[in-house]
Order: sequence, then C-alpha cells, then structure tokens
Amino acid sequence: MREIRPIVRKHHYVWSYYLSAWSGENDKDIWHVTTKCNLSQDSIRGLSRENDFNKIHTITDTDAAYIELWPSGDTPSLQKFQKSQLSFFRKASALIDSHIGLEHIEDYAELKNICESIQYGVFEKTHTIIENLARPIIDDLKLGNDQCLVQGKQMTNFCNFLAQQLFRTKKVKEKCLEGLNLLPENSLGEDAFKVLFERNWWFLSYKLALNMGASLSATARTDYHTLIKNTTGIDFITSDCPVINIHDSMQSKVPGKPPEHLDLYFPISPKIGYIISSTNTYNSLSSSVEEKTIKMLNRKIYLNSHQSIYGTSRESIRAAMRDYRW
Repeated sequence: MREIRPIVRKHHYVWSYYLSAWSGENDKDIWHVTTKCNLSQDSIRGLSRENDFNKIHTITDTDAAYIELWPSGDTPSLQKFQKSQLSFFRKASALIDSHIGLEHIEDYAELKNICESIQYGVFEKTHTIIENLARPIIDDLKLGNDQCLVQGKQMTNFCNFLAQQLFRTKKVKEKCLEGLNLLPENSLGEDAFKVLFERNWWFLSYKLALNMGASLSATARTDYHTLIKNTTGIDFITSDCPVINIHDSMQSKVPGKPPEHLDLYFPISPKIGYIISSTNTYNSLSSSVEEKTIKMLNRKIYLNSHQSIYGTSRESIRAAMRDYRW
C-alpha cells in the first residue's frame, strides 16, 4: 500500500528562502510588523503564508474558455507554452474529485491522498520550480555578482521569477478582486465575469506573470539593470510585496487603471537591491548610493506593503516607519 503522506496546505506567497536574507544567523527569526501593527521577531516559516493559497479547482470547459480570452503573450513559443500549461492543469485538476463515490474500496484512503496532493500541491510545486531556477541567481546577486545574468537563460529565469513574485502576492490578489467592483453595475455578464475571475485567479495570475516575465526578458538588452550595493549604515527592508513599481507616475496613479510606466525594484538582501528601468534614471546607483536613497527605497517598500514589513532589526523597521510618516 502506498504511504499516506501529509498534505501541505500552508502556502507561502512570498518565498521563505528569500526572506531568510533578513533573518538571524540560524535563518529562522526575522523582525516584522504584525497584523496588529506590533513589532515582533518570529520564524520565517509562518510569515507571508496562508492556508490553501495555491489550491486549485477542476478546470471546466467554461473556465478554460474564459482563461483563453486573456492575453497569451506576443510570441508563438510563449503562446504554445501557456497552452501546454493550461492543458497540464486541466488534466491534473480532472483527478481532484476522482475519489468521490469510491469510499467503499479498500485503497480509498490512498486514492483520496493522491487527489488532495494534486489539489493542494501541484500549483505550489510549480512556484517551487520557478523559485529553484532563480535560487542560484539570487545567491550570486547577494554577493554583488550580476555577471550571472549575462547568460540569456539565467536572465529569463530571473525575470520570470520577479514577475511571478509580483503577481502571486495576497495584496495583488485582493486588489484585483476589489477591482471587479469598479465594473458598471448591471453590465452584461457582470456576475458571471466576477465568478469566473475569482474562481480562476490562481491560473490567471500565473498566466499574466508569464507574459510579464517574457516581456522583461525580451527587453533585457535595452532596459537598464542596476545592481545596488548598499554600503550605508541603513539596511534595505522588504515586505510581503517585495517586487514593486517605483516609477514616479505611481504617485498619481488612478485606481483601476494599469500603470503607464514601470521601474521595477526588488530588495534582494539588506545590502543588495536591484532595479529594472527603461531609462538610465538609476544608473549612478551602481557605483555609489547615499542614505537618502536607501530611505527613499525603504519608504516605497513600506508604502506598497500589504500586511507586513520585514527587517534585520526592530530599529530598521521603526526607521522606515518614521521616514514614511515624515
């Protein structure tokens, strides 16, 4: 008989290995702001996590048709890959309920365990693969080595990771669902659209991130990529939304409208940051950076956070909060 394995239902929407860069020597404790706005030091295992966050459902013909209405990228190769991913998840999701009605068979517990492993694990595993592909790149960047991104494949993996990390957070999910309320009341098919959108958000977020990752990778040679080595006495902080748009236009962004410009900022560790921009605005930061710039970037992380901020110490978070209020 097959071993009945525990089902992992505690899903991170921010990579715990990424957060470990801000933790203590034992890679377990990290300072953070709690949901009650208190400062606490806890294990990274329980942070930016929600039960069943990456749970999938059976993809029906209606779901598939709705998903296919969304953009599938600009290149035939990306379109082909997205089509294959939808096919894969459809086949996997078809097994979710296959144990129902078979409670009488001898191996029912084993069958149900397999079905639940698929329902709660297959999409979680997809993100794990994306993270593992990015891990050696993240490790090199932590050391201040951006030469690892010269290789096209490494840049593709990194851009895809950044896009997925941006779209997979709890804040993006909630904001997109809130955006449904901006639809005109009594518009044709509004209720059906809302149901399909919320039901399929897990795959739509993945699909949209694939498009964004491919776009970032395609423009990597013309974009400006800036590795920031923070030699100041102030550490970078991060949050439960670690990949953010810091373009000045975001200050006057109209709710419900997509941003017109993108300057992507990603704090990699307390001493390393990374910016992707279509202009050379941040080029000088690759050679030197002042405390006021670190404070500015920390303020933007604070502003774009959802439920928590992470830092190396109590004071690093308090300083960011003071600077934000100021």
